[in-house]
Formats: sequence, C-alpha cells, structure tokens
Amino acid sequence: MTVKDILKLTCEFVGEREILSKLITSSSLTEREQEKLNIMTNCFNLINQEIASDYLPFLTKEEIVVEKSTIDFLDLSKRVVNVYEIRDKFGKNLRFRNFSNYIEVFGKAKTIVYSYLPNNFAVEDEVEMYNGLSARVYAYGVASEYLLVDGLSEDAAIWENRFKDSLFVLSRKRGEHLMPKRRWF
Repeated sequence: MTVKDILKLTCEFVGEREILSKLITSSSLTEREQEKLNIMTNCFNLINQEIASDYLPFLTKEEIVVEKSTIDFLDLSKRVVNVYEIRDKFGKNLRFRNFSNYIEVFGKAKTIVYSYLPNNFAVEDEVEMYNGLSARVYAYGVASEYLLVDGLSEDAAIWENRFKDSLFVLSRKRGEHLMPKRRWF
C-alpha cells in the first residue's frame, strides 16, 4: 500500500474530489492542489508517528555487538522510542538501564527489541501495515488532522473519534477468554 492510496481515501472523506480524480488519473495538480496534497502528506506522517509512539508500537529486533557495556541510540538503525528487551547469545534476558542517549547493559548483549518512530514518507512511498492497521484507519487520522488544519474543528472531531475508536479496537487483546469454572455449594 502506498501513501497515495491512503491519501485517495482521505480525499473521499474530506470531499477533495478534484485532487482525488487527479491522483487516480495521475494528472498534474494545480499549485493550490499540490499545496493541499503536501498538507495531507504531512498529516499522514504526523499520524503515522502518533500511532507508533502512543497507540500501537512499531517493534523491531536487531542484532548488536556491545563493545563496552553501553549501546548508543545512534548506533541502532531506527529512532528508538522504548526498549523492551535485550538478550545475550544464549537467549537470556539481560538487565539494562535507559538513559537519554544510550542504554547501559549488564552483560554481553546479542539482540535488542525496541519500538521506533518511522521515517517520513513521500506520496509515492510504500507503507507497511503494522499491527493490523488498514488504509481506512490511517485515512481517518489524516482526515482529522487535515480538517483541523483547514479550520473545520467540528468535522475534525468526528474523524478523530472514528480514528481513536478504530485504534482502540486494534489495541484490544484478541486472545482466548476463559471463564472460571462454576462451583455449586
């Protein structure tokens, strides 16, 4: 799925029919339409980072080599939000302490699992759908932010409620629910 596909859906939601038809036919946009599309793209990037940092963390596992007892955040491939676990070469969890720019590890680390902030995307970029997210959920959030920027706060609130309700449904645990056995006295 591309950012463009999500923005097409957003255009349907917010009533930007001209931009939608030009995105579908790949026609050139006017200066004002291009400006609106840029705002929508910025809104998409904002929503993507909001999802990753506040609602459904984007997790990655990375192989590391620890020379000292510290791991600098700049040495990792992505921008770190939270560190969830660090393991040694035998798969044993290691204790660690977070600092603002690095992690202090108590042992020889081999792998690290952490959540990260995604990079900004352009209109034609591919987006991986993490954690069961769909284009519709992204479009709800983008529509909310876009309408807020456009000064339509009441309409933005409607789309924000849809966005947050969808995220709530996705964040619920989908595991097995067992009821305790009844006892008869």
